[in-house]
Amino acid sequence: MNSKIIISGHSSGLGRALTAYYLAQGRAVLGLSRRPTDLRPSEILQQHLIDLSDSQALIKWLSDGMMRHFMSDADEIVLINNAGTVAPNAVAGQQDADALCQAVSLNITAPLLLSNHAVAAKPAAAMLKIAHISSGAGRTAYPGWSVYGATKAALDHHARCIAAEGHRHVQIASIAPGVVDTPMQAEIRMADAGVFPMVQRFQDLKTAGGLSSAEDTATVLAAMIAQPQFGSQRLADVRD
Repeated sequence: MNSKIIISGHSSGLGRALTAYYLAQGRAVLGLSRRPTDLRPSEILQQHLIDLSDSQALIKWLSDGMMRHFMSDADEIVLINNAGTVAPNAVAGQQDADALCQAVSLNITAPLLLSNHAVAAKPAAAMLKIAHISSGAGRTAYPGWSVYGATKAALDHHARCIAAEGHRHVQIASIAPGVVDTPMQAEIRMADAGVFPMVQRFQDLKTAGGLSSAEDTATVLAAMIAQPQFGSQRLADVRD
C-alpha cells in the first residue's frame, strides 16, 4: 500500500515526533510549518514552509497544487492537523486581540482548509484518514482557556459533521493527546499567573513528571490512526 502522510506543525513537539515515527516506517511525509524540521534530510520527506495562521497564504498554496500532487498516487492518505497555539493564555477581558485572531486562524481555519482540500483533491479510490489533534480543553471548561478551548471544541464538532456527511473513503476523528512535554507546554508554564489561573497546575505537572513524552504519544496516535475502525469514535483520547 502506498500510504502518504501530511502533518501540519511538523517541525517541533508532537508534530516532529509524528514525522520521525512515520519516516522510520518508510512513509512519505509532507510537512507544513513555519520552520523546517531538524530531522535528518530524507528522500521521503517533503517540507513546505508556511505560516498556517495566514489564511490567504494557505489558500494560495493549496491552489498551487503541491498537496494534490503529493496525494495523487496514494492508496491511503493520512492528514494530521497538528499545528496549533495555546495563546492567549488569559481570562476574558485580558486577552491580546492579535493573539486571539491568530489562534482562530491557526487552530480552526487552517485545519478546516486542509481537510476540505484533502477531501476534494484525493484520488477517488484512496482512503483518507483525517486526525485533528484536539484537547481535553475543548471538552472541559478551564479558566483562561476560553479561546484555546473554543478552537479545540470547533475541531471536535467539525469531525462530527464531516462524519455525518458520509463521504466515501473518508474517516475522521478528533483526538486529545493528553498532556505532552512539548514547547507548547513550556509556553503554558511561562504564562502570567495574574491572567492565567491554571499556570501553577502545569508547573506542578512538570515538576512531578506528569507529562507524556512526544515520542510515546506519537506512537499511540499513529497506532490509533492505523486501526481499520479509525473514525468510528469521532472524539477520542490517547488516555482511553
